Amino acid sequence: MIKMLTAYTLEIDDTDAAVREIQQQLRGQGGFLKNTAGLLFCYLDFVKSGTVEAICKALPFDTLGCTTMGSAAPGGMGDIILTLTVLTSDDVEFYAGLSEPLTEAEEERIVNIYRELRQSPPSLIFIITPFLYNLAGDMVVGVLDRESRGVPVFGTGALDMDTKIRTPRTIYRGGDYADRMPVLLFSGNMKPRFFVDSVWRYNIHTQKALVTSAEGNRMITVNNIPAAEYMKKIGLITQERLDLLFVFPLAMYPSAGAPPNLFIIYTINDDGSLTCSVNIPSGCTVHIGSPGSGEVINSAKKITDAVKKTNGDAALIFSCVSRSVILSNLQDEMEAVRDGLKDLPFVFIYSGGEVCPVYDEKGAAVNQYHAFNIVSCVMETMTLPRALPAAAHTSG
Repeated sequence: MIKMLTAYTLEIDDTDAAVREIQQQLRGQGGFLKNTAGLLFCYLDFVKSGTVEAICKALPFDTLGCTTMGSAAPGGMGDIILTLTVLTSDDVEFYAGLSEPLTEAEEERIVNIYRELRQSPPSLIFIITPFLYNLAGDMVVGVLDRESRGVPVFGTGALDMDTKIRTPRTIYRGGDYADRMPVLLFSGNMKPRFFVDSVWRYNIHTQKALVTSAEGNRMITVNNIPAAEYMKKIGLITQERLDLLFVFPLAMYPSAGAPPNLFIIYTINDDGSLTCSVNIPSGCTVHIGSPGSGEVINSAKKITDAVKKTNGDAALIFSCVSRSVILSNLQDEMEAVRDGLKDLPFVFIYSGGEVCPVYDEKGAAVNQYHAFNIVSCVMETMTLPRALPAAAHTSG
């Protein structure tokens, strides 16, 4: 089994008080088992004040995480908060590490950190991606999927409290980074379950556009005109919305009959192209969406309903930051998750890009990068076959 302990603090400037508060809450939930790792998510100022570093140094295990716009755990939630999730187990081992900067040779460096940590075929790969324009989320997932031969990959992307998402930090052992990816491998008696709910069904415009040229995660032309010009023509890009481009999900259909992949626009380039959260294939079709707050809350409730039906030990739940901007109150979605998971230990954060497998028609987990979705990983313990009593053994 995996036991989850959670703690939180609102103390940004008094680092000693923050450490005491975290330690006291953890002591009240029992001790650690044989193997332990920590996940820490926080408002950016907890990094700037040194509170994150102090807490990580006080913990007797590896801790990784990132900055976020909002976080929730049993007992506490909000935007200006630090949450610590402790995973501890006797039969699951944890291997934590940090990649080299992913500003160059990114595929090679992603492979290197995975190989460095891998002791045996893992049960789960957990990642936290930095926010870099050159780093397409689906590329990261694709590299790990190929290298691990299909081991489930789950994770999130770093972000900060500004809707421009310009200064997020990943966290590893108390240090903070703009360009490195923390990784945690799970190995042992564990069978994770995954859930994804999307808003793509809601308020998707019937008008579709053809991506006539693209390169990597740059959408260059749409319907044979510069991509930014097309988005301006349909009203998606206006001077008032430049800081909120990512509020509008784009549904990309790679081929006829294929399910859509949601993605968002990161920025407008000087040449009129658009840098996006995923790689964009030339020839795909794109629809624009504009879901409302009701759809966001409904999808959060669907996730919690699905999670409750499992016999899991703990749940990680990540929701795209784009969803939070739609809400009139940031805590509405957090409250929906908290109220739905009264008995199961959990952590909820707003994400800068969701990594979560989906299940194909045969029930196999297929690794995928998402945007504008809410995703969950429920950690279940596998039921191992019981050995037959000695008297029941037969020969021949």
